[in-house]
Amino acid sequence: MSRSDDEQEQEVVERLQQHMRVLDDAFEPANIPSLGSLEAQVRERRQIRRRTNWIEMICFWLVGLLAVTFGALFLVSAPALYLGIQAFGTVVAVILVVIWAGRRRKEVRHE
Repeated sequence: MSRSDDEQEQEVVERLQQHMRVLDDAFEPANIPSLGSLEAQVRERRQIRRRTNWIEMICFWLVGLLAVTFGALFLVSAPALYLGIQAFGTVVAVILVVIWAGRRRKEVRHE
């Protein structure tokens, strides 16, 4: 690189910096929130998230309780059908795991 190339590069950098200053001056942020308002927003969102988590946890426990209750009632009312469904579900799960493991092993070999 010659001296003139360095000078041209420096001139381009200076012009870019000057244009960036003009843009910065033209587009200053209109309103910057204060630290107190940001902390209040964080506290409010934390409370909302905590409340949402409690509601989700309660719904999860209620659905789980209903599933266990209906499963127990189904076992008492039709044990053969219940055990058949359980066996079928187990077989399907094992088959899906074997298929998934086979595909994953094949993908690992190709890489």
